[in-house]
Formats: sequence, C-alpha cells, structure tokens
Amino acid sequence: MFFCKQIKEKVYIRIMIELLNLQQHCLNLIQAYPECRQDCLLDSYCTSMGCTEGDCSRCLYQIQHGNPTFHYSCEKITYHYTLRFFNRFASEISHLLNKFNYSTLTDLNVVSLGCGPGSEVYGIIKTLLLKRANTILHYEGHDLNNYWENVQAMSKQCLEQLSHEVQFYTTDLFADFHGFTNNIINILIFNYLLSDAALFMTDVQKQRFIDDVAFFIIENNVKNILFNDINYYGDARRLNSGTQLMKLLISKLRQQDIQIDSFYYCFPGDPYRGNEGWRWHRDNRNIFRILEGNTYMDNVGCCNSKQIFVHIQ
Repeated sequence: MFFCKQIKEKVYIRIMIELLNLQQHCLNLIQAYPECRQDCLLDSYCTSMGCTEGDCSRCLYQIQHGNPTFHYSCEKITYHYTLRFFNRFASEISHLLNKFNYSTLTDLNVVSLGCGPGSEVYGIIKTLLLKRANTILHYEGHDLNNYWENVQAMSKQCLEQLSHEVQFYTTDLFADFHGFTNNIINILIFNYLLSDAALFMTDVQKQRFIDDVAFFIIENNVKNILFNDINYYGDARRLNSGTQLMKLLISKLRQQDIQIDSFYYCFPGDPYRGNEGWRWHRDNRNIFRILEGNTYMDNVGCCNSKQIFVHIQ
C-alpha cells in the first residue's frame, strides 16, 4: 500500500511533499514495468524507430509533435509523462495564478477539460500555500482517456490528507458536469489540451468543439478561463495551434456579447508572439523540488508555455 508522508507546515510550504510522493510512486512503477515485447499496445513503436525497448520518449514525441498516429495509450507512458512534465506544468500554472488574487475566496471551484493526470491541481494548491490562503479547492477534472486513471488515483491518495476536494472523471464534461453547490465555476482550465485538439481534430471538429466550450461557459456561469499550452503561436486565421484555438474561443464569446478582459503571458525565451499585448513573466523557474533519482526531466528544467487568462465580467 502506498502512503503519503506528513510533514510540518513550515517545510511543507517550501517543497510540497505530495508531488514528490506521486512522482516517487511513478518512478517505482516504471522501473518495475515489464518489457513490452509482443504485448505492446503501440505495436513496438519504440524499436521501430531505433529506440530502446520500452523507452517511452519516442512515443511521447510522436504524440506531441508532427502528425501523430496514436495518443496516450498505455500506463507506462502516463508514468513517464508524470515524471517528465509535472514539475514544469504545475509550475507554469502557479506562476500565472500568483498574478491574480483568490486568497479572499473561501471556496475555489475549478473545472479542467482534458485534464489528463491533473498537474494543474498541484500548481493551484502551491499558489494557495504561497499566498497562505484559507481557501478550499473544489476540483473537477474530465478526460475521456482512461489510461490516466491509475495516476489520477495515486494523486488523489497523495492529496487526501489535505482539505481540498479533487475528483476525476473519464466522462464527457459537456454531458456529465457534476457542478458545485453555488453554481459558479471560478476557473475553467485548458492545460495542454488545445494543442492536442489542434493536432488530432479536423477543422470542422475544432469549430464544433470550440462552439461546445463557449456554450458550456455561458450556461455554467464560468468566471475565468485559464489557458496554458505549448509556446507555438501558429498562424493567424489557421487553427493550427492551441493559441489560435484559444483566440477563436475568445472571438466566439465576444460574438455572444460576453464582456471579457484577456491577459496574455509568456516566459523568457518565447520564440514568437502576435500583437495581443503579451506580457513577460520575470523568470521561468520550476518551483517544485526535483525528485532524487528522476532522470526523466531532460530538457524540461524550466517553464516554457504560452498562457492566456480570460476574466468574464
């Protein structure tokens, strides 16, 4: 049985032991994982590309770049993903939320669409700790891919000693939104979701998807939207990046006479930005401690995303 350690508050605020425990468990599992061989769910893509048997890095690259032919389709990839990206993705969320004040809220209701393993949960909790806020997070994450369920379950176990409420669902958010007692969504999060949509959906599907998101926002009293994704800007009038899809969503909301304020952020070293008035974060540090023995973080040692924060008036 895997148990999460308790730690004194003074140290806890500095290192957030829950994330270290989650990554340690993933490291234990990936090290004990049997070789894929004939049971590989991805038809031994690794060895077909000249990679070591069972090395997930090639599969991850295939999913995240170019013209992918498969998605996250085995448990081992999810452990690799958590070890490789959680520190960066959670740090990016915290860097952005630190610019906004939620510390006066008693309850913070957050919905994440396409949540995967839910790295944003750690970024949100880290921000609340840094602000010393007495705020309870109520989080509802939806992802149709059930391969994330094991990491999600481990994450919930790591966080269960805290006062926050974290729920994951492998259901369609638009058809199975559970909601909150006050019927308010403080933040709707797209954390590395829209770039996936840009890769895997046709243009018709993208338009329909953004229409569904806009309808959900209007019908469910969403107050803010947080977009965090790869730094590829894409091309104006083409839906070939997460940023362009987010700009389309903003346009759709404005067409419905929704009054919004939008804020655009990027990290030092961002390669290209449009004319939306992008603001620079002062630094791009990962703010979570690296797990000893985690060798999966090569080239992801700092924050590197584009971010758009939308406030609905």
